[in-house]
Amino acid sequence: MAPRTDTQSPEPRDADSHGLIRVHGARVNNLKDVSVDIPKHRLTVFTGVSGSGKSSLVFDTIAAESQRLINETYSAFVQGFMPTLARPEVDVLEGLTTAIIVDQQRMGADARSTVGTATDANAMLRILFSRLGQPHIGSPNAFAFNVPSVRASGAITVERGAGSRTVKQTFTRTGGMCPRCEGRGTVSDIDLTQLYDDSKSIAEGAFTIPGWKSDSWWTVRTYAESG
Repeated sequence: MAPRTDTQSPEPRDADSHGLIRVHGARVNNLKDVSVDIPKHRLTVFTGVSGSGKSSLVFDTIAAESQRLINETYSAFVQGFMPTLARPEVDVLEGLTTAIIVDQQRMGADARSTVGTATDANAMLRILFSRLGQPHIGSPNAFAFNVPSVRASGAITVERGAGSRTVKQTFTRTGGMCPRCEGRGTVSDIDLTQLYDDSKSIAEGAFTIPGWKSDSWWTVRTYAESG
């Protein structure tokens, strides 16, 4: 006899009960009546060739409408200082929640400004690593790439009761900043071999700096004949 198979449907997941983000008839930029249902509490990835409409759907339609609805909750005074956002060209856009937009634009001039620092996610991860990391290397500052290590020693005055006394104290703090690049990940330095040729004299044209003239009066009198 053939074995009996159980065809029971799988139990519904908790996240499936939180609804969908429904987008019907999106016509923003190069979108041509695009309709899609995006499940909430799920990681959804939009892929495609350049120009297929990924950013138009995610940023210019869904995120833009979410931001517009949030701006409408502010007072008229506050809205006067904010940019006016038009409703995206879409027939139906339901189930929106608050959107956190992380685009490809640099947030600041400092290279140490990242998504982790802007959202404070790095602070929570540092605490997690400092508690569970193996091997244990120190406090949460030890996992921060923008906190330098500090070491100091000196004398401090300790007041106890009616008197005080001076004691020697040493302070150390372990930081995760690289002392070479200062947490930036790259080092900018001068390549001296691009500035001079150590096999030549000054009169022979040792300096290879753009615009430098070896036969000029300034070079001959000030450098070549200086001894």
